[in-house]
Amino acid sequence: MKTLERLSAGQLFMMLYISRMVVNVTYSSYSSDVGSLRYGVTASVIAMVITFFMLVPVYFMIRTNKNRNVTDNAFSVFRWLGKAVALIYGLYFLWILINTISFFDIMVKNAANPNTSVFILSLAVVGAAVYAAYKGIEALGRASSLIFIIIVAALIVLIFSLIPEADILNTEPPSMENSTDIMETVFNAIAKNSCIPAMAFLLPLASGNLKRGAVCWAFGVYLSMAVMIFMITAVLGDYLDTQVFPVYTVTAIASLGVTRRLDGIFLGVWTAGMFVKISLFIYLISVCVKRIFGNKAAKLSIILSGAVIVFVSTAVSGTNGIFNLLFDVKLLFIFTMLTGVIIPLVLGVVNIRRKKCSGMQI
Repeated sequence: MKTLERLSAGQLFMMLYISRMVVNVTYSSYSSDVGSLRYGVTASVIAMVITFFMLVPVYFMIRTNKNRNVTDNAFSVFRWLGKAVALIYGLYFLWILINTISFFDIMVKNAANPNTSVFILSLAVVGAAVYAAYKGIEALGRASSLIFIIIVAALIVLIFSLIPEADILNTEPPSMENSTDIMETVFNAIAKNSCIPAMAFLLPLASGNLKRGAVCWAFGVYLSMAVMIFMITAVLGDYLDTQVFPVYTVTAIASLGVTRRLDGIFLGVWTAGMFVKISLFIYLISVCVKRIFGNKAAKLSIILSGAVIVFVSTAVSGTNGIFNLLFDVKLLFIFTMLTGVIIPLVLGVVNIRRKKCSGMQI
């Protein structure tokens, strides 16, 4: 891995957009009530506003300490105890990867193609991701630019192909009676904001207008989410309650010209998206390991992380043992808020106090 890597703000937020859309496409009844998606458009707007506020502590922390990432800040503030912060983030990113790949494996096994070996598919995707993570963030940023274009094009094709199947009467307006469903969807969306803890490491590596990029990222993610939810509810109607992976279901319904089904095409597109997210988060794990154990251990952690997530996600997707604990949205929410909001906010406040005490200005 290179010691000094840079990427543009555009490349950074394209990677993060892809990473979040991979999560959105595997929205499942395993983690929440899919019926609450009927009010998902309203929930998307609320979640977007909350996400804007969640972005502030990370940006604040970085600005108050010479553009350093969260682990650099932690070592600056807490000295050797900063290793505990690096460990928390490393374990969080590992959990996110296992969670994401497990959902993807379950979707492929139960909804897309039951005859597909999820182990072989995971091994192939993670193997490619390990190589990309080893090459570094610059190479991944370049690859993400192309995959971003493909994913956006695929979304546009999907939406337009679903229009003939949609019925506006299947949608329901929000009301106070639906507030519980709305807040459940908001809670789920916020819990899966793992891209914000990732920004605590990646923003210092990016050049360009980061404020504008972050705003465009949040707006793009939740606009895409709102449009997809609207189309899902308009197409599926009452059948929504019976679907395990509603996004995949509508891709199977969609057709375009001589192409009768688009589910196979979209499985390939989302697999490419999985490659980006896995590569990015394995890279982030290696950054945490490097801060604790050094560069050699960081390189080794890339391979070890790949092996761990393949075998653990394959085991989880085939059993119900630790299934509920791993996919517990409440736990995910706690750790997302800890790594995305609380730790950066604490570090930023300490940075401010230290500078005031030393008579310096930010």
